[in-house]
Amino acid sequence: MKIPNAALAYREAASLGASPVGVVVLLYDRLVQDIHAAIAAMKANQLEARSAAVNHALLILQQLQGRLDFSAGGAAARQLDGFYGHIRGKLLEAQIRQSPEMMMAQAQALLQVREGWAAVERSIGATVGSGNSAVEPAQIPPESEVVASSWGA
Repeated sequence: MKIPNAALAYREAASLGASPVGVVVLLYDRLVQDIHAAIAAMKANQLEARSAAVNHALLILQQLQGRLDFSAGGAAARQLDGFYGHIRGKLLEAQIRQSPEMMMAQAQALLQVREGWAAVERSIGATVGSGNSAVEPAQIPPESEVVASSWGA
């Protein structure tokens, strides 16, 4: 499984016309997809695929965390920094413990925060009248439908 660079995915999405907030939403979507792929690989005893999916998720977290502007973002940036660090730690723990439940809990937490970003994107789009404001909510598939994705960013 080839996992592309998270920074490249960020630049590609931005070049396709997504707003900066829209790019964050797209990165959250990919992060959740990576976690689902890791869960599917874990259940199928595919160590290499699981590690690749978790590693890509960690790269996306690094990208999101590295883009935080603490001087302009203040308390929100500090909270997101702590959130990303927490998710990183829990993903690593879930990988070590081979716990699909821990992984799913991280996907759910990410989806909650993702919905906040999507709401910001919609409000910016409504204010500016942009065509990029139609951000659909992401869904966690039922556990029986979690499969490894072949989609690449």
